Amino acid sequence: MPHYLLSAETSFSAAHRLPGIDMCDRIHGHDWRVRLTVRVDAAALGPNGMAVDFREVERTARAAVGDFEHRDLNQLDAFAGTAPTAEQVARIVSERAHAQLARSAPAARVEEVEVWETPTYRVVYRPS
Repeated sequence: MPHYLLSAETSFSAAHRLPGIDMCDRIHGHDWRVRLTVRVDAAALGPNGMAVDFREVERTARAAVGDFEHRDLNQLDAFAGTAPTAEQVARIVSERAHAQLARSAPAARVEEVEVWETPTYRVVYRPS
């Protein structure tokens, strides 16, 4: 089915530690980058021909990581019981974005979330 993919990026600075992983076992920080990509079916375009306002995708991405800014991710409830890996950051962003979009842009669905821990290390999460 024809569809559109729209993306917006945000970033945050935060620390974490990954127990049992060489060097990452010590607390350290990253300037994380997050790209949220949403899918809108072509048939769901609005009367103005727009799938969803890019600013709404951006607001959703920013809100999903808002409580991560300048924090030790290991200390946040969002990561209780799991290490704050890039994979887990991507999953949490996806879940939060899904909930927000259901309210603000119901025609949009989370297609994927990309998270860069560094400029060269990236994970992609695609919810089923």
